[in-house]
Amino acid sequence: MANILLIDQQPLSTLGAETALRNAGHDVIGVARNGLDGLTAFRTRAPDLIVLELDIPKLGGLDVIKRIVSRKTDTKVLVLTALPADVYEHLCLASGAAGFVSKDDTLETFLDAVAKVLSGRTYFQAKAIHLEIGATAAEGAGEQLTAREVTVLRYLAEGYRVKQIAGELALSDRTVSTYKTRLLEKTGTHSLVELLQVAAQRGLLDDRPGITAHDVASEKHTSRFAALLDKVPYPICLRAPDGRILATNQAFLSYLGLTQDEVLNTWLRDQGIIDEEHILHARATFEDAVKKRIPYMMLIPMYLRGQRRVIRHSGHPVLDENGDLLGMLCTSVDLDEEAQKIQTLRNQVSYFSSLQKRRGIYLLQHGEEVANLIANARMILQGRQSRDYQGGITALLDRIQDTVQMVTELVRMEQGEVPLTPFPENLNHLTQESLKVLPGDSVPAWTLITAHAQPHGWIDPSRYAYLLKALLLHMKHVGAASATVRVESFEREAGHLEWTLNVKGTTAPDHPGATPVLYLALADKLCDLLHGSLEIVRDDDQAFEAVATLSIPIASMQPVA
Repeated sequence: MANILLIDQQPLSTLGAETALRNAGHDVIGVARNGLDGLTAFRTRAPDLIVLELDIPKLGGLDVIKRIVSRKTDTKVLVLTALPADVYEHLCLASGAAGFVSKDDTLETFLDAVAKVLSGRTYFQAKAIHLEIGATAAEGAGEQLTAREVTVLRYLAEGYRVKQIAGELALSDRTVSTYKTRLLEKTGTHSLVELLQVAAQRGLLDDRPGITAHDVASEKHTSRFAALLDKVPYPICLRAPDGRILATNQAFLSYLGLTQDEVLNTWLRDQGIIDEEHILHARATFEDAVKKRIPYMMLIPMYLRGQRRVIRHSGHPVLDENGDLLGMLCTSVDLDEEAQKIQTLRNQVSYFSSLQKRRGIYLLQHGEEVANLIANARMILQGRQSRDYQGGITALLDRIQDTVQMVTELVRMEQGEVPLTPFPENLNHLTQESLKVLPGDSVPAWTLITAHAQPHGWIDPSRYAYLLKALLLHMKHVGAASATVRVESFEREAGHLEWTLNVKGTTAPDHPGATPVLYLALADKLCDLLHGSLEIVRDDDQAFEAVATLSIPIASMQPVA
């Protein structure tokens, strides 16, 4: 009785073979699921016989036979495979196997082959021996394919890329590319799609469900689709009935971050981007749609560049001129990106809604203030409050004009109708002069702390004065009796000053009335216009502090007095 090693990736197949061998009195010393593990078990356990399935991952059966035979041991190899005998039996004989049995053969045939091989004989059909002597491998196949070329062909049919095949067969990328080139030359084809079509027609891929001569789209169709798809701005691809990607557009490749060579004739599941628990559902959904020739849609979680994304993947059947199914035209929508776009639109709506609400508030407040000023003017005219009619009326009209002018200025800035007119200014001097002209009864008493240097910059003096006025008017309305204004300059980048305007003071906790939003809204807009930003550091019933930071081009010469 013999020690036997099984190499087969199918559990049911190995179970049946193992049971038959044990019942025949043999000892099954191990089971390997791929070519590399099989070679390791062969070297460490030195079996009398290896029962080998050709269709195994990592090396492939024909390569395993060659490597075992090359070690010149007493171990025999008997092939037990589901692959077609008329294509592979003579290749196994050429590689050095001692026998070939099809899984369609009877159990008695298998055990007879085991007995003959163990006794030192071979077990092949006479046809295979004749083919080895000089006949062609298949009718019309042209130049005969070698065992290694057939192995590479099968890997290509399964969607493996050149680098992946090189890793599986322990070869260099260049060597695998050479085998691929020879396959194209020997079959008279010019592309991988055409190669697979010819291979399917000649029976080399008959055992693969879904890969047939009818299922492999022609080069004419795929090239036409590729040209059309590239005009579509969102990710789209054409998938064969077996799920392989036949054509894509650039948006699809860019989204996955892969090249065309890495994607064509592969399955999405082979890219390692789909959650394992969703692969079976995705495959079943796709296959059902192909079978019924109906559109489909499903959600697929994916991992792209280290981030989990949820894709809405949909497909629609595509038929050729004869009504045969070419495949599914598929689109993908990133729901996270879609949600981000929706959120951006919501933010924009919220922003404009906030602007509208703020505008409504300060217009109402402005209307109330103007109404109060008009009421005071009427009382003066009626002689109830003051004998100085002319002076009182003039002051009220000035305040009305001032508030109306501020509202007008703010609306013009929101409409983008305010151009800047910069002049070279001494910024310390400009700040001081702008504060001096403010009406003392409308703003708090102020103290200015100027910058140590005497910086000169290009600035619109009227807009800068408006900024100071708006901030101090706000402080007056929150009950501040005094304010400290500090200005500082810093040349943070060549040719520009960072000009900081700090305004702060103590407010009155029991100050009556609501604080108008007009002044801070105007100050914020003026900072934008002057290429800066406004930060409200504090605004409560105890203190107010604001910091305006402006970027001002340095003036090369002082203004003329």
